[in-house]
Amino acid sequence: MENYVAKHDKLMRHLQMTIESAGRDYAKVSMPLTENHKNGMGVAHGGAIFSLADVAFGAAANAGRETGVVSLSTTIEFLRPGKTGPLTAEARVVRDGQHVQSYDVQVFDGSGALIARTMAAGFLTDVPLPR
Repeated sequence: MENYVAKHDKLMRHLQMTIESAGRDYAKVSMPLTENHKNGMGVAHGGAIFSLADVAFGAAANAGRETGVVSLSTTIEFLRPGKTGPLTAEARVVRDGQHVQSYDVQVFDGSGALIARTMAAGFLTDVPLPR
C-alpha cells in the first residue's frame, strides 16, 4: 500500500508506527510501546497516543487524494493508561464533505482496552501532495 503519510511523515517513522490499512473511510495504524513511548510513570505517554491518533486520521483523510488534508481541530479524551503494546489507532470517517472531513479515532492498547478517543476535523486544501 502506497500512502502519502507512510512515505513522507518522519515523526511516524521515528515513533515506529506502521500503517496497517488506509482508505478514505477507515485507517488502522499501530505503534510499539517501548520505553521511548512511555511517560515517567511507565505507561503510554499522552503525546505518543495523540501522535498515533493523528497519524491514523491523516492516513485516512489523505488516502487517494491529489491535494492534502490538514488538521483543523482535534480533541482527545484519555480514558485509561496504555499498559501493554502494541498500541493501535483506528480512524473512521464521520463526514467526508467537500472541504471538511471529520473522523472518530479510537486508540487501543495491546490488551484491547480503549485508552483514548479523538474527534479530528480536517480541511481539504488545494496544495498538491508530494509523490
